[in-house]
Amino acid sequence: MNSLTRSNWRDLALTAAQQWMERYGLKTLRICVGVVYFWFGALKFHPVVAVESEYLPAQTMHALSLGLLSPGQGTWMLAIWECAIGFCLATSVLLRPAIALTFLHLFVMLMPTVLFPRQIWHTFPYGLTLEGQYIVKNLVFFAGAAALATSLPRQRGPFLTVLNAWSERHRLRIIRLGLGVVYLWFGALKYFPGVSPAEILAGDTVERITFGLMPPGVGLPVLATWECLIGIGLLLRVLPRIVLLLIFVHLLGTFTPFLFFPERCWFSFPFVLTLEGKYIVRNLVLFSAALVLAEVTVRSHIRN
Repeated sequence: MNSLTRSNWRDLALTAAQQWMERYGLKTLRICVGVVYFWFGALKFHPVVAVESEYLPAQTMHALSLGLLSPGQGTWMLAIWECAIGFCLATSVLLRPAIALTFLHLFVMLMPTVLFPRQIWHTFPYGLTLEGQYIVKNLVFFAGAAALATSLPRQRGPFLTVLNAWSERHRLRIIRLGLGVVYLWFGALKYFPGVSPAEILAGDTVERITFGLMPPGVGLPVLATWECLIGIGLLLRVLPRIVLLLIFVHLLGTFTPFLFFPERCWFSFPFVLTLEGKYIVRNLVLFSAALVLAEVTVRSHIRN
């Protein structure tokens, strides 16, 4: 009887979780992408951030405009662009043009890999700088934008009908592949000392979380293995429930530097982030993307 009761409670909890994620999963993803865009766009108006952290995007706008925009003007244009995207996504206003602007923005932000490869790679083609990892995370933003596009009212026309059908059918696959590539790549980098730009903060965080039981020399390989297992699980679609649990626990851990090492995350609390702080905040989008995947996994578990 007790076993049956526990089983019933578990089924009820899973059903409630599945219904919540089905109703609010994409909405959470939309709001998280919107908040990140608006916050980071607003930061570009801050002179410290514009000089220290946004130099590469500013130079990208300068190069793409063939010199017509100065780096300062390029920063301001990006700030307005990102704030507009963020406001529209967060408030569900003008979603179609906002998502179109998101795709265009992500394409522009990919250009530093071509224009300024020395600032993206310290060991081509696998060793990324922190700016390079920052850009590669845009794979998840792209996947999220693609997923959000499928939630829009469908437009008429043979091409749009086929595109909408394809996007809806492959929405989850795009998210899974985006997350999988990021996790496997960033995890593999941590196996090689001096290659991953995030290894110092990651190693110190693991040591603090484990109360010193795992110094960086031990904790970093463990974290690398954790991330690689997540990446492999996502790419190969194996053990989805375990993989999602590992993702959520991992992402919760990535936010602990705000508690343990606030001086590395903030220029000025609670608004002006360092590049490391922005790198961490972008994990909100990874978390919400994983939430969209979790809805299907929970639904499949309930059916079985």
